[in-house]
Amino acid sequence: MKLVLVSLVGLLLSGQSFGAPNKCVSPQPPPVTHKKPNFVVILTDDQDQLMNSLDYQPYVKRHFIDEGTSFTKYYTTSAMCCPSRVSLWLGQFAHNHNVTDESRPHGSYYKFQAGHLDDSWLPVWLQEEGYSNHYIGKFINGVNKDNTVAPKGWDHFEPLVSPGIYNFTNPIFSLNGGPLESFPGVYQTDLILNKSLARIDALVEKKKEGDNPFLLVISPTAPHDEIQGDGTFTPPVPADRHKHLFPNAKVPRTPNFNPAVQDKVGWIGDLPLLSPLQVEEIDHHYRQRLRSLQATDELVDSVVKKLAANDLLDNTYLIYTTDNGYHLGQHRLFAGKQTPIENDINIPFIIRGPGIAKKQIKTNPATHSHFPATVLDLAGIKRPTNLDATSLFDPEHTESFNVEFWSNQFTEGGSKLKNKKNSYKALRLISQKHDLYYSVWCTHEHEFYDMKVDPYQLTNKYPAADRKLLDRLDALVAVLHDCKGEVCKFPWRTIHKDGLVHSLDDALDAKHDAFYSTLPKFRFKSCKVYYDADNEGTQ
Repeated sequence: MKLVLVSLVGLLLSGQSFGAPNKCVSPQPPPVTHKKPNFVVILTDDQDQLMNSLDYQPYVKRHFIDEGTSFTKYYTTSAMCCPSRVSLWLGQFAHNHNVTDESRPHGSYYKFQAGHLDDSWLPVWLQEEGYSNHYIGKFINGVNKDNTVAPKGWDHFEPLVSPGIYNFTNPIFSLNGGPLESFPGVYQTDLILNKSLARIDALVEKKKEGDNPFLLVISPTAPHDEIQGDGTFTPPVPADRHKHLFPNAKVPRTPNFNPAVQDKVGWIGDLPLLSPLQVEEIDHHYRQRLRSLQATDELVDSVVKKLAANDLLDNTYLIYTTDNGYHLGQHRLFAGKQTPIENDINIPFIIRGPGIAKKQIKTNPATHSHFPATVLDLAGIKRPTNLDATSLFDPEHTESFNVEFWSNQFTEGGSKLKNKKNSYKALRLISQKHDLYYSVWCTHEHEFYDMKVDPYQLTNKYPAADRKLLDRLDALVAVLHDCKGEVCKFPWRTIHKDGLVHSLDDALDAKHDAFYSTLPKFRFKSCKVYYDADNEGTQ
């Protein structure tokens, strides 16, 4: 295992850039030679990367940012809880696992179960190698009083259960599919903390029997909105001790906040300016999000101290992340996620542990689909072949990935917009030289932003951008829209069978111009609210 850490984590320690892929072949991890590492994952809900929420979490800074490596170009590829969380554990894009919504028939725990997705996923792979796996907090929507059956791979499965998932002061839990237990008047995050500390104590006792590595997932609902009994979304509720904090905090007034000129496609392009009252509501919403995260921050401190007190830190990887980002006022959007704008898809991901560099920032692109391969590599476990992404630490690292969504638009809070077509395929391509966004919508509209020049996505350069560049991006979308496994990891190999093109810069060689100009383009036949392989493709 020490050799594994040298080969993988050493890349972080060396400060090597991952922006442009190279031609190295990732070495196979050698056999584990010492006790396997533990993993503790703190998974929040709807936490933003780009509205500075981490700046209000001093314990995350102390225990994660200062003690580990932050990946600032880390993404969800479907900006909604269910598809994103399923991708996190399966290592697959949503078009492969097909959990694409929050509720039936196209999403939720029911769709997950119907697809038998827990037959082969990270918890099972770890369990087969001697790990015990433990989950406390929010799993995915659809865990309710009629459906609390624990998925395969978890030794201890203690999820929040609907209608208590999004209730901050009356959480409801079930243990391993057992009877529901309600906790009226108990603040949800504090209860999750207490359950997590008790679980660590139990794991410490178990370790006295021998080398028993574990995965512990702690998933508070904050800063997700609270959802009332009638389905209404309201800002999250902080713990009483935090409800008066940050009275002057406001959503950062970045250039894309309620812009005077709107250059977007589809329903976003039709949005009116937010009114002064709406802006006040958005700022209040923002403060409530920050306040709700304070109990999560305290949870981080208590969990790390508990691990340290039991001599577990030296052999434990700790990861802090979320399922998707969030928008509040950007591009005139009210409150929510589900769009391909950077606020919704760019999310926090911080890792610390044996061999991980401290106080480091890495900008190589990565997604939740990279998570299983990363954990398996750090554990010295061979990866399955059906993963759609490599490890974060692979020397050969893709520069592009697909962002996808199939649904009508849904806005949380005060907006009354309904039934706006919101199905799209988007491409993010990030390297040392490039930072590009390109999207194809079901309405047959397109967007293109060079985000080195326009990081706030204010001026759509489609179709005015260089046609030769757009041809290459069209080719990537065409390959990635339904990719599986190796094709997702290395799309240029599919486009160029000779294996001589490894990056956008290679592909931009003028000798390929004629080839790319003749390739078919991706498009949707119509706007559907679910993934239908026959409804999208090249022509």
